[in-house]
This record gives sequence, structure tokens and C-alpha cells, in this order.
Amino acid sequence: MKTKYTLKLTQPSHFYFVSFLTIGTLLLSLMIWSFYKEGQALQASVLQQTQKEAQQELFKALNHTLDTTYEQLQTLADWDEVHQQMHNPSYYFFWHDERLKESTYFQPYYQEIELYNSKGSLLAPASPQSDLDSLLPEHIDTLPKVSLKFSRNHLPYVVVFHPIYQRDNQELLGYIGLALDIKQALFKQNQFFYLDKNSLMFEPASSLSTESVIDHIQFKAVENPVNAYLWELIQKFILELIVTLALVAGMVMLLLNKLMRSPLITLSNYLHNLKANPNSEQRPPAETFWLKELEEFKETLFEFHHNLQQTQTQLDQQNLIVWEQARRDPLTNIYNRRAFDEAWNEVIQNYHKHPIPTAFMLFDCDFFKALNDTYGHEIGDEVIRISAKVIQQALPLESPAYRIGGDEFAVIIQHRNKKEILETAEKCLAALSDYPFQSIGIKEKITFSIGISSLATQKEDFLTNLPRQADIAMYKAKQSHTSKIQTYNLMLETEASALVSNKVINRVVASAHTGKHIQLHFQPIVALNNPTFYYEALLRIEGEEGLIQPYEIFKVIERRRLEVEIDQQVILAAFEVLKSGQLPEHSGLSINLSGKTLLQPNLVSLFEPFVPLLQRYKVVIEITENVLIDHIEYAQKVLNKLRHQGFKIALDDFGSGYSSIRYLASMPVDIIKFDMSMSRALGSDSKTQQIIMATAEMIIQAGFDLVMEGIEDSHMLEQARLAGATHIQGYLLGKPSPQFISPPALQLP
Repeated sequence: MKTKYTLKLTQPSHFYFVSFLTIGTLLLSLMIWSFYKEGQALQASVLQQTQKEAQQELFKALNHTLDTTYEQLQTLADWDEVHQQMHNPSYYFFWHDERLKESTYFQPYYQEIELYNSKGSLLAPASPQSDLDSLLPEHIDTLPKVSLKFSRNHLPYVVVFHPIYQRDNQELLGYIGLALDIKQALFKQNQFFYLDKNSLMFEPASSLSTESVIDHIQFKAVENPVNAYLWELIQKFILELIVTLALVAGMVMLLLNKLMRSPLITLSNYLHNLKANPNSEQRPPAETFWLKELEEFKETLFEFHHNLQQTQTQLDQQNLIVWEQARRDPLTNIYNRRAFDEAWNEVIQNYHKHPIPTAFMLFDCDFFKALNDTYGHEIGDEVIRISAKVIQQALPLESPAYRIGGDEFAVIIQHRNKKEILETAEKCLAALSDYPFQSIGIKEKITFSIGISSLATQKEDFLTNLPRQADIAMYKAKQSHTSKIQTYNLMLETEASALVSNKVINRVVASAHTGKHIQLHFQPIVALNNPTFYYEALLRIEGEEGLIQPYEIFKVIERRRLEVEIDQQVILAAFEVLKSGQLPEHSGLSINLSGKTLLQPNLVSLFEPFVPLLQRYKVVIEITENVLIDHIEYAQKVLNKLRHQGFKIALDDFGSGYSSIRYLASMPVDIIKFDMSMSRALGSDSKTQQIIMATAEMIIQAGFDLVMEGIEDSHMLEQARLAGATHIQGYLLGKPSPQFISPPALQLP
């Protein structure tokens, strides 16, 4: 007999309970595990996306910075002064160290700029005033794309080169080399939202493309506190959910969608909206979450984004303040030259679209340099502050004043006729004249000159000519003692162009370049304590109708910047005089040098031919006082080399410039020459005499020879002798002459 076994469908209640609980727990565990993985993937995706955004942001910023740099270099390569240096680098150091760095082409994140010739060599050696290692090479064999390097203090910089072409035939003139502070340039020209700027690290490399530069930069994305907080909240919620669902497993499946999935989708969409529109106001979702933490998180996100926008607004306001301050003169608090250039360019651009009556007014304080030297820089600064305030208060509200130079102020006036413009100038001049400058300790009356130019109706008048025309009118006003307001007219243009004729200009320029027509005149300098003398060589140029006046010569030289060339021709002419034996035995020559020639790297070599002649002749090199003080460190090195070779160095025009006795101890000079104004002052009041004689005594006791210029009669000779002068010079001994005239014998004490 067979026995049948059947499966019982009925089980104890705990079986179903345990089974349901086990299945529910397994399903719940699987769901929780899946949810946890999805949260991790979301976090990883956000981090990956943030890193990607940071990389794209960095690459875009790098591209923008390098493109901007190339544009700036192209603009610099088109600059007239760059082309002048490529053709004539004789005053390259002045241009490189002063003019270039003060121009609008030089950016604050430029570390170094050098010019190279067409063969890739530096246009001039490194500046003697620089004591830092050069960041740019002395020679470039090939033109690299981009080089990433580090300076001596471990700061990264990018080396970029750009060619310079001749404008008419595109012939290669040379190159511009730039050492760019890449960090500073990136931060100045770009804003970063995803990139952590503090994490930027650079690896040196050479000849890279723009795309490969980023491979040598290490960076991190900005840590997102919202993402971290969201992940922490999710983890906390999952732990609470597990404990809760262990007790009420059946409720988990029903409440999960409401409690978790829907809020997360809503928050994710909200986060995407914030990411897509970071600058716009995004209200939080209207849906109310059952979980308090998610509701607080939603509100926290909104508050965080709102505070972030407020911070950005405050930063924008601060940027506006900084922008305004950059266009204000720190001394007078009126607009500076940078603000003037921007305003003037805007006037020019708008005028082409909507022509309106436009005038340009230029103010200048007469004899300000003399006032500044007499009363000191503090009083001079106070005069400038007062002048700016008085001018601004007298001007119309819509026409601000700009300080465009030391004591020069410019005003742009529009929508006014010539009568109203003249009335405005008269009002400003009256206000300046009425101000009691005696209250700040100035005894002399301060006068001002005003030049006015306006856009006339003739077709040949151009808006861009107004500043130059106002300058011509102001120069005419400075020459007048009564008419201190001058309006530009064609007659003034004719007078300005007639100051020096074309014949004179051509003759002076030719003499500077070829040495022809140069004729040296000689004035004796005689010792008072022994029967010796030497001559000062003075520049003269033969014109078509006789000798050209010295003031005309130097006007052309200064305007054409020919100081170095004319000095070199004078040095050659003086050497020929000594070499020919025309000069009396055991006398000598004194040669004047300009400041630009002093700073030439070949100065010592210019005087090397004189060295064999120093055994028979005394050769003195005269340098003006202000040049020595402005370049004292470099002058010490160069002039001491010349002194060791046997040359004598004279400090010329002492008393006409700085007159700072504290510099004498460090000056590399042997002879002090009193300006003729100090010699004449010996005949003034006793107080002035005592000051000059005390100064002369200190100079003599310090071991210097003292030459007094401008001695014209026996009375001045006696005063110079009493003051302690060792040498004298002046018409009493002889006027400058092309012949070596022996001075009259002086009665020695």
C-alpha cells in the first residue's frame, strides 16, 4: 500500500510574517543599496562635472589671456616709439625704464619687456639700473610658441615673442619679447566660478601650443558645500530610514516615493536651474517636503544662493569704486590723465556721429618749477591741490577738470559758444588770481596761463588738433605779462613754426649726424692760486648766414632728441683739437655732457682715445647737477672709471637745480661749478652772501675745486676770491672764441 505526501499550504502566522519580513527586508535592502549607489553616482557625476567645468573655464581663460596678450603685443609693435627704437636705440634705456613703463601699453602683470633686432639679439644690453636677473633671453634662435618658466623667486611666467614689421614693406625689423606673470594675468582678465585659484600650480615647459599649456597646469575645482551637505544629508536619512523601516517594513514601499524620490528629483531640478542661471533669482520649489531636513536643505539652498548673489553685487560695487579711484588723481582728487584719455577718446568717437561745438582749455601755473625749488615739494603740492579745487569750482558742472601733468590741467567744454567759453576761462583765472596763496607761505604773486582752442567752421580743422592748438595758445599766454588767456588762431601757428627755421633745423640735424658745420668755441677757466688755466669747449654751429644761436641749436636738439648724437660729435671735435696740438701745453679742455649721453653703455669707450693725451692735457667732463642726482648710483660706477683713467669730473650749474649739499659726499666729482646766478648773488644782501660763502667754504674743505662762473668785472673777481673760489670763468677773462686766447694775468695774493 503506497503512502501519499502532500505540501501543506497553510503555515503558522509567524512563517508568513517572517517570510514577508524577510522578503520585504531583502527587497528594501536591495532598494536602499540601489538608492545609495545612485546617490554616490550623483555625487561623482557632480564632482566630475564640476572638474570638467573648471578645466573648461581654465582653458577658456588661458586662451583669452594669451589672445589678449598677442593683441597687446601687436598694438605695442605698431607703436611709433617702438619703431623709433628699432631704428635708433640710442636712448633705449630712458624709453625702456621710464617712457614704456609709464605708457598705457605697459600692463601691471608685465614682468619684463625687451626689444630684439631682426637677428634675434637684444636691441641693447640689460639696463644698468636693473639688479635683477633677466627673465628674457639675450638671443632667440627660433621663435617659440609659448614658454612656461619660473623666475628666481619661483613665480611662474610665460615668455611670448611677437615680430615687428616695417609698415610700408612688411620687412621684419625685429621682435618684442614679453615675460608675462601668467597667474596675475589670468586673475586680472578673467573671473572664475568653478576653478579654485589657490590650487593653480605650474610646471616649466618650452615651445608649447596653447592647447598643451594646460597639460602643465595642476588645478582643482572649487569645493561645493551644497554637494557635500546634500551627500551628508542623504547618508543620515538612509540610516534613519533603515531603522524606521525595520519596524514598519510594509510602510516603506508606500512612503518611499513621497519621502525620497520626489523630493530628490525636485531638488535636483532646482540645483540644475541654479547651475544654469547663477546670476538670476531662483525661488525655491513650492512643494513642501514631508521630511524636515529636505525642507531645510531647500531653504538653505535658496538662502545660500541669495547670499551669494548679494556678495557678488557687493563685489561689483567695490569694483566700481576701484575703477573710479583708478581714474582719480591721488593728490588733487580730480580726474587724472587716464580718465582724460578715456573722455577725450569718447568725445572723438561721438563727434563723428553727432558733431557738436567742442572746446579744449589748458591751464598751467607760471614758473611752477622755480616755485617748487624755492619753497619745497610740500608747498608745491599744496599749490597744485588748491589750483585744482579752485578751477573745478569755477567750471560748469558738466565740464570736470583733469590733471594731465605736474601743474597742467585740461578741461573739455561742449555745447557752448566762444563767448561762453571765454567767460568760463575768465572766471577760472579770476578765481585763481583772487586766492590768497600767501596763507600757505608764498610771498610772490602766482600767475596762471590759459590756452583755449575750439572747433572752428573751416573744413581743415580737426577735433584731434585741439589739444595741440591749446598748448600753442597757452605757450603764447605764458610769454605775455598781461594777456594770460589766449585763444588759438592761425597767427599763433605761424609764430610757433617760425621759432626755428627749416634751414636751422636741417643744419643742426646734419651736424648731429655728420659732425659737419660744428665749430667749438673756447672760454678760459683760470686758477686763482696758481698761474694755470684750461678752456671750456662750447658748441657752435655755422649756419648759412653766420653762427646759429645756442638757444636755437638746443631747441632743435631737444625737440629731435639728438642729445647723444651731438655730444658724440663734440667729443670727436674736442679730441681732434687736443690731438692737433693747438691747445697750449699743460692746459686742457672741459667738455659738457647731457644726461642721456651719461647713461649710454659706451660712454667710457668714447673717451678712450683721450687717455694717451692726459699726460699733457687736463680733460674735464662736466655733468649737470640734476642728472647726477637722478642717476647717482649708475653715475658713480661710470664716472669713477673715468676718474681712475685720469679724467676730472665737474658738477656744472651748482645752485640752479637741486642744490642738495647732502649729495656731495657721494658724488663722483672733483670740481664744483657755481652757476652764475650764485656768483651774482654775492653782490646782494649780507644774508645771501653769508649763505653762499658758507656753502663755498664747505665745498673747499671737502676737497673740491670751486669754479665761479659769470665773473664780469674786478669787483666780482674780488668777491669770488673772498668766497674762496679756486677758479673763475667769465667775460672778465674772455668771451667764448674759436681761437685759444690766453687769459690776462691775474694778480695772485
